[in-house]
Amino acid sequence: MPRIRAVTSSFRHQFLQFVAEPQWLIPNVILPFMITMVALIMFSGQQGNFVLYAVLGGGMMSMWGNTLYSSGWSIGSDRFNGTLEQILVTPSKLVWIIAGRSVWNALVGILNGVLIFVIAVSVYDADLTIRDPMLFFIAFFVTLLSLSMLGMLFCSAFVLTRQASVLTNGLEYPIYVGTGTMFPIAILPWWTNPLSLSLGPTWGIDAIRYAALDNYDGFSTGYWGDVGIMLALSFFYLAVAFVLFGVVEKKVRVDGSFVRY
Repeated sequence: MPRIRAVTSSFRHQFLQFVAEPQWLIPNVILPFMITMVALIMFSGQQGNFVLYAVLGGGMMSMWGNTLYSSGWSIGSDRFNGTLEQILVTPSKLVWIIAGRSVWNALVGILNGVLIFVIAVSVYDADLTIRDPMLFFIAFFVTLLSLSMLGMLFCSAFVLTRQASVLTNGLEYPIYVGTGTMFPIAILPWWTNPLSLSLGPTWGIDAIRYAALDNYDGFSTGYWGDVGIMLALSFFYLAVAFVLFGVVEKKVRVDGSFVRY
C-alpha cells in the first residue's frame, strides 16, 4: 500500500539521517542517559522500586526527547536543505512521511532505555525485577504509539514556524515534569493536573509502573484504565494531526510560503 510504503521509507530515511549526523546522539541519547545515571547515583544503596522508578523515568525521557526533536526538526531540516519541495510534490501525504520519522525517533528512545537497564544492572548492580513482563511490554508498546502520535500533533504546528528548534527546547522539560517521568505529578501544583492528565505519556508511565513495580499506588484507574485512556488520547492526537496537516498543507500550497526559511 502507498501509505505503508511512505511510512517505511521515511522510517528508513530517518534512520540513515540519524546515523549520518552524530549530533543527534547528544540531545536524544546522551542527555537522558546522563540524567538517569545521576538519579541512580542519588539512589545508590537503595534497591527495588527506588532504582527501577528512576530507570523507567530515564527511558521515558529518552523516548519523548527523540520524538520531540523529530517533530521540531523533521520539517525544519528539509526546509534548510532544500528538499521540502520534493517531499511536498510526492503522491504520499505529508502526514504519512512524518509518521515514519516519529516512529523511528521513539524507537531510538526504547533502545536507549534498554541500554540504561543494562548499565544499571551491570555497573550499579541494581535489582530491576519487573513484576509482570507481559503487561510491561504492552504498556511500553502503547506508550511508544502515544508518543509518536503526540509528536505528529506537534509537528503539524511546527510546519508553519521557522523557529521549531526554539519550541522544541521549550517543550522538552515541561513534558518531562508534567508527565511525571522522574517523580509523581501529585507533588505539582493542583492547577497543572489537567494539563498533565491531557498528555498520553502521563498515563503511559503510570501503566508501566503498575506493571513493573510491586505495590505501586498510582492513578485510581489502574493498569487497564491507564492503557485505555492513553489509547483514547493517542487516537485523538492522530485525528487532530490529520486535520491540521490537511489545513496547513492546503494553506502553504496556496500562498507558496512552505519553503521559505
